[in-house]
Formats: sequence, C-alpha cells, structure tokens
Amino acid sequence: MTTVSFLISLIVFATGGTAEATIQQYRYAEQLFESGDYQATRLEYKRLLFHRPDTEFRDIADYRIAQSHYYQRQPGRAEHLFREFLTVHPNSPFRFRSQLMIGQLHFDAGEYSLARTTLFKLLHSNEDTEVVAAAHYLRGWCYVYTTDWDKAIAELRRVDTAQTHASHGKNARQLADILLEKIPLPRKSPQIAGWLSTFIPGSGQLYVGRVKESVLAAALSGTFIYLVADAIRERRYVDCAGISLVGWQFYWGNRVEAQRFAAEYNLQRERELIETLKDQAGGISP
Repeated sequence: MTTVSFLISLIVFATGGTAEATIQQYRYAEQLFESGDYQATRLEYKRLLFHRPDTEFRDIADYRIAQSHYYQRQPGRAEHLFREFLTVHPNSPFRFRSQLMIGQLHFDAGEYSLARTTLFKLLHSNEDTEVVAAAHYLRGWCYVYTTDWDKAIAELRRVDTAQTHASHGKNARQLADILLEKIPLPRKSPQIAGWLSTFIPGSGQLYVGRVKESVLAAALSGTFIYLVADAIRERRYVDCAGISLVGWQFYWGNRVEAQRFAAEYNLQRERELIETLKDQAGGISP
C-alpha cells in the first residue's frame, strides 16, 4: 500500500463514524480492488471491519478479502475464507459467488471432478443468471480438460448469452462451435498398432506415422532374424539361443513402442484441441 493511499485512508477515518465516512471507506477499498492492489484492498477492508464491525458492507468486505488472497495466488487461504464466508454469511447475495470461487479453486488445482460437483450443487441452489452462466462455462472447461467433448459442448451451450456479459456468451458459443467442428478427433488405435508390429515389425509405427522408428524397428528385427538363421545353419546353437533371447527383447519392445506411439498420437491431438480452445478463449478462459 502506497504512502498516499495510506494517508487517504487516515483522512477518511478522521471524518468520524458517520455513514458517509463508511461509504467513502467502502468506495476507496473498491477502487483499490479494481486497480489490482489486492494487498492494500485487504488492509483497507480489515481496517473498515475493525472500526465498524456492524457495517452493512461486512459481507462484501469478507468476500473481497478472500478474493484478494485468490488473486495473489494464495489458494489455500482463499478457499478457507470462501468456505468461512458461507458459514458467516449464509443469506448474503455473495454466497453464490463464493461457491463459484470454490469451484474455480478446484478447477485451478486440476480437481475437475470435484469442481464439477461443486458447480452442480451451485446450479441447483441459486437463480443468479450471471453466476449460473459462469458455472456452466466453468463446467464446460472441466469437461474440456477431461476430454469429454460432448458434455463440454452441452455445458457451453447452456451459457445464457442474453443474461451475461456479451463477450463471455459469444466466447462460449465460439468454443462450442470449434468443438463441433473438430470432433471426433483423428485417433490411432494402440491395439491395432501393437498387433501390426507383432506380425510385421515396424508396421505399427508406420501406422502411427513414425516413419524413422518404423524403418529402425524393421531393420533391427530383420537383422536378428538373419543372425538367428545364420547361427542355425552353422549349428551354433548356443549363439542362436543368445541371439534369440536378445532379439526377443527387441521384438517385444517393438510392439510396446508401437502402442505407446499410438497413445501419444491421440494425446497430442487432444492437447492441440485444448490449446486451440484456450487461444480462442483468450482472457475469458477460467
């Protein structure tokens, strides 16, 4: 908090305990929050609550303090305060936004199933259209990150564009349209890749599009087959057993590698789609 803002705060409180002074202090704290000075916001609201514990702005003060911790990347403290808010202010209009923020915190932590459950409960307990739209939007992103594309589309379509911020609603529609255009994603079957390389070493890698690995696998397998055949022809059975043992490891590894490449191919397509959605979302993504 700067020296200037601190002096302004002192001047506000010096005006006395009138309602006007309280309103001025509240407005000043909100200005700090809007400017992104979250530490100063917390201090200002805490000062307000200390001097006027019965203020009508107590709920928004507690909510802003929790938000400030969130924006300063203190998720543990923020979640504790949002949950405490629900207990202390069960009838506040900000209780739904606190629940939404708890869902956001679960999302940020990668706890997508828990985030969806939290948001589902919120959707069935409130009628604030803006919060409902935000909850559907965040649930849509939860399904995006778990690659459940159809459910992601359904949630994004539920964002009520007429009742929420225009760009937010437009963004949800665009994301849903991208998903409809891109899915189903091209995929490679790990099972097919494995069986192909079982019968023809290297063919599973070629199926996935890994040409260099395909040539290498075929060359190695061919080399071991030649060495085994040569050892049998010359009756070097001990050498044959040793070469076969080493060659089997390469042969089986060729199958496993083909399956892994297929799984990586699918994962890469999913990541590319998620990145496309994130780029489209821009600053409106969760």
